[in-house]
Parts: sequence; structure tokens; C-alpha cells
Amino acid sequence: MIERLSALFAEVLRRPMPTLTPETPFADLPGWDSVAHLSLLLAVERHFGATFTSTQMVTMQTVGDMLKALEQHHD
Repeated sequence: MIERLSALFAEVLRRPMPTLTPETPFADLPGWDSVAHLSLLLAVERHFGATFTSTQMVTMQTVGDMLKALEQHHD
């Protein structure tokens, strides 16, 4: 799933992505800012058919946080 996220992030941010790990903070992504953060969350929701809570959106800071939220959605 991390490969799919990387491709989606590159598409949304319109930049090549470094190798992502669960520990990668969103703040380290090229082109990341608060608007990009929201754009990424919305794109991930659409792509994976997920709906993040407002708490998840605010507290999600790393790729691992996003992976956990996606896993919770599919449980």
C-alpha cells in the first residue's frame, strides 16, 4: 500500500517522492504545506474509498499514521 501512496502523493504534489517509510513525516515531503496536507488527505480518501475523522486529519503526521487510519477503515 505504501507504493500506492507514494504514487498518489507524487501525483497530488506534482513532484517525485523520496522513498516513503511508515516513519516519514508529511512535513518532509517535497511541496508539503498545510494546503498540500489537506489535498493529500482528500485524494487518499477518494482513491481508497476511506473517510477520515476530523481527529485523524488533524493528528495524522506520518505515512504510518495514514496507513493505520486506512487499516482501521478497512477493518
